[in-house]
Amino acid sequence: MKLKGFWYDKLVICLLAVFVAAFIGITAFIEPKIALCELAAAFIIFAVAVYRIYSARFRYKKFMESVSEKLDFSQADVLSSYPFPVAVIDPQGYIGWCNGYFINQISGGELSAGTPVENYTNGKSFVDINTEKEFIVQIKERFYSVYSCSYELNGESFSVLYYLDITTLRRHELELFNSRPYALVIELDNMGFSRSELRDSERAEIISRIEAELEKWAESHNSVLKKVGGERYLIFTEKKNFLKMYEDKFAILETVRNLTVNERNVGATLSIGVSSGSDIRECESEARKALDLALGRGGDQVVIKHKDNFDFFGGVSKSAEKKSRVASRRTGIRLSELIKSSSNVLVMGHAYSDLDAVGAAVGIASAARSLNVPVHIVTDRKKTLALPLVEMLEKEGYDDLFIGEDAANEILGDDTFVIVVDTHILSFFEFPAIYERASKKAIIDHHRRSVSEISDISVFSHDPGASSASEMVTEILQYMGKEVDIPKPVAEALLSGIMLDTKNFVLRAGVRTFEAAAFLRRKGADTVAVKKLFSTSIDVNRLRNKVIYNAESYKNCAVSAADFSSPDIRIITSQAADELLNVADIKASFVMFESNGGVSISARSLGEINVQLIMESLGGGGHQTMAACQLKGYDIPSAKSALYSAIDDFFVKNS
Repeated sequence: MKLKGFWYDKLVICLLAVFVAAFIGITAFIEPKIALCELAAAFIIFAVAVYRIYSARFRYKKFMESVSEKLDFSQADVLSSYPFPVAVIDPQGYIGWCNGYFINQISGGELSAGTPVENYTNGKSFVDINTEKEFIVQIKERFYSVYSCSYELNGESFSVLYYLDITTLRRHELELFNSRPYALVIELDNMGFSRSELRDSERAEIISRIEAELEKWAESHNSVLKKVGGERYLIFTEKKNFLKMYEDKFAILETVRNLTVNERNVGATLSIGVSSGSDIRECESEARKALDLALGRGGDQVVIKHKDNFDFFGGVSKSAEKKSRVASRRTGIRLSELIKSSSNVLVMGHAYSDLDAVGAAVGIASAARSLNVPVHIVTDRKKTLALPLVEMLEKEGYDDLFIGEDAANEILGDDTFVIVVDTHILSFFEFPAIYERASKKAIIDHHRRSVSEISDISVFSHDPGASSASEMVTEILQYMGKEVDIPKPVAEALLSGIMLDTKNFVLRAGVRTFEAAAFLRRKGADTVAVKKLFSTSIDVNRLRNKVIYNAESYKNCAVSAADFSSPDIRIITSQAADELLNVADIKASFVMFESNGGVSISARSLGEINVQLIMESLGGGGHQTMAACQLKGYDIPSAKSALYSAIDDFFVKNS
């Protein structure tokens, strides 16, 4: 019998102790010389024992190496006895051995030599396995948490995979995920007929029909609908039901949009704000914010608020024109109060200001002057597209009205009132730093709301149903007090802004648009003088025609690019985009040009195609029929490719 390891060492030590105690002790009394010999023998035995003790680690390491070299995983009883799937992966990434559980549960009962491990790791390679050590895979309808450990054999690296079934845990996790609460706040945002055009019984019938459709839609998605007052409704549902609503692209929008009563289309639309959250209260609060954004973008759409971004559905209808001027009256009174309480007023528009931005700014500045408050319009004369209007006003005695950024910073104080017109996106402001420094701020804009947050503001007048900022300002001026006067040059400036954004009263021109134009006409606005502000040189016309000539058609959209440089490039491209809408079967136009290390795109539409959504997908924004964007780091070919992809995506989402 061979004894190895620590038991052998202990036996040697015990023998040494017994020998020393028994023999040396006894013989020392009989013959000291013999005792000395025994002592020498004991010393030798003791030295051997010490050697055995200190060499134990080395001997056991050699022993384990010899066992590893002899181990054959195809005959490994230990791994075979595990009650879960186990597989050994060779250095080439193939399955070299596996137990019966692996064959039955993972490989489906069949496994051939040289099967790659990627077949059973959802594509993870041998290197990925050794790097991650733990990952989750799905085999058919079951989920496994896979653990790996590696070892070396004869200088080669092997891995052992252990598959632990977590299907039940994943099902509970998925059930919890799908049961997360979602809130949908719905508002009936537009009725094609005013209250005066409908009898109470007809209006009640229309609302009853809409509520019936909403209830039917909610029930079909296993959700709860409650009316929360007026024409606003609230739906609570779970994530799994919301995903089905998402998949059918919120068909309720189209259902209500096409609703007819007495063989005529009602013209009603819905705006829906959707959000999830940690609890019901947070869901409802965030959904209301999403609804406000949907209404600010013109209604007839769904805005889904995620943690870090938004999704949009719909928005194909034109923004509903508001019949009431109550909001304009409130804004006018509030602006008048703030202007009177300020030491001075600064007004500005968006970068590369156009006739609408400058016209609206002139209207506000004129009101401040009438209230005897110092006022200036801050603009960059080198970049403005409304230079003819600026020069016309300077000839009419408004030469001290326009100042640059440096002069504005000098007079900007703690009590300065800064008013921004024709935009509400900070990055689009002509001078964002001036706005951020001001303590009192106001914004007047008609463009559809962007996802950017607006905070710390005294007045925010926003009406996506208005044709232009100049139209909004014209209405507001009528409620700022009798002391506010509108001279002839100011009336012409406002009228030029309206004519620009409506394309001479063709696009987005509603009843209130014509009422505003009539009011300005009574104030002395000369339409011939306004028309001259749109005049351009022969060279500009020639270059504009060149852009139109180079246009190509793509899905009823005209796409062109300016292959030249010009100081009037922005005017040329915007006018070319307008002119391309006159081509048969063209519903939208896009004209691009290189600018500031990138490509700028001007977009126009007749209303059927929402160019705002297309430009937003490229990082821009604007209105349903007029929008723009700038692609940094792009050239014309890459920008055109990105534009085509954005157009395709728009048609997919709004098909």
